[in-house]
Amino acid sequence: MRLYKIELYKICSKKMFIYSALASLAILLLYFWSYVISTESTINGVKYTGCQAVRMDRGITEEFKGALTDQKVAQIIEKYGFPSGVEEFSNVFTDRNYLNDFIMNGFSDGYFHDFEDYRVGTCTYPVAETELGKASAMTGKALLLEYSYGWKAFTEVLQTGCILGIALTLIALSPVFSGENTVNTRQILFTTKEGPAKDILVKIAAGMTVAAGIYAVILLLVLVLSWSVFGLDGLNCFYGQVMQGGPYISDWNEYHNATTDYMREFLCYYVLSCFLAMAETGAVSLYFSAHCKSSLQSVVAVIISILLPLLLFILRQDQNFIFVIMNVFPLILLGIALMSFVPEFSNKGYSCIAKTVCCALPAAMGYFLRYRFLFYVSLPIWLIMEGMYWDISIWREIYPWMLSAVVGFAAVSSVIFLVCSWRKYKCS
Repeated sequence: MRLYKIELYKICSKKMFIYSALASLAILLLYFWSYVISTESTINGVKYTGCQAVRMDRGITEEFKGALTDQKVAQIIEKYGFPSGVEEFSNVFTDRNYLNDFIMNGFSDGYFHDFEDYRVGTCTYPVAETELGKASAMTGKALLLEYSYGWKAFTEVLQTGCILGIALTLIALSPVFSGENTVNTRQILFTTKEGPAKDILVKIAAGMTVAAGIYAVILLLVLVLSWSVFGLDGLNCFYGQVMQGGPYISDWNEYHNATTDYMREFLCYYVLSCFLAMAETGAVSLYFSAHCKSSLQSVVAVIISILLPLLLFILRQDQNFIFVIMNVFPLILLGIALMSFVPEFSNKGYSCIAKTVCCALPAAMGYFLRYRFLFYVSLPIWLIMEGMYWDISIWREIYPWMLSAVVGFAAVSSVIFLVCSWRKYKCS
């Protein structure tokens, strides 16, 4: 425990980590505040903004909260009317509130695509004839009206927070092992009474604690902020009703798809997915820290391992070979890590062959399974993207095990990188 506390202190007391953490916290708070101050609501001709708009929208929604019926739809429009005000370069009606905007988009002939392409609502449709009504009937799930904007804000702010968290984890953990080489204290580590094996395990434990701690702070902070401002209603609303503009509900697979999942189902997936992203970032950072001779080298290696697949994704332009490389890349990374278990043969040719096999076999498996499993989705940069929920749900119709496989592969990859970081630093 003493060593563990010392390693935690060494990681968290560095000025770079402290300044980076404070900067990340400031950016996260400002990003959340941008959601609050951009909120507008017009009720009975009076326009509210910021926190006051949120309170007013929550208040008027409380009156109609619960199962949505034709009567409630008519009452909302009778009381608040359709939004109609438009300003140049505005992306929304300027006189909307949460209720009439929701009714216009989902239950009327009105719409707003941009300030040159919109239609003011003139009539409402029966709930049963709308996409939301049909989705409710086909899935057997109740169609609820609740003030659910908070979960959209929570998800998008958490996504930004995890991007900052990945960068912070990379900065904090990249020097854990490589820093010993930089300041030439590695030999001192190997002569302590606890022994190198225990010292290395303690470093790994401390590093992963920091990664998990960063995520816990981000998650709790975003949850508390969302709860205090927007509330926590909407867990039993449709994912497409809350997260997609419109609201957008897909009729694909007879409405049995991601857009008709409850928000609570999506949030369970997303919170776990973000945790795996942070854990995998920590594991990869520790491995390259053990592999590289300096902190700068380990930082560069981790950045490449995280961002290269994203760059390939941006450049692919439907080119199949780039997709194959992108999908095989996570397995090549694992192969590179597993090379640390290859013994040093007296004949260097044998070592070279063994290390080549370590990379070639996983790459071959990735190529063979390229249209059966999305390996690249298990990388941190994709695990924090909330939009991947839709992509994975499509694959689940063909391969029901896809979601479990992505989660399992990300978890196993993290464990492999941690084991290889222990092996690499011990034997280097």
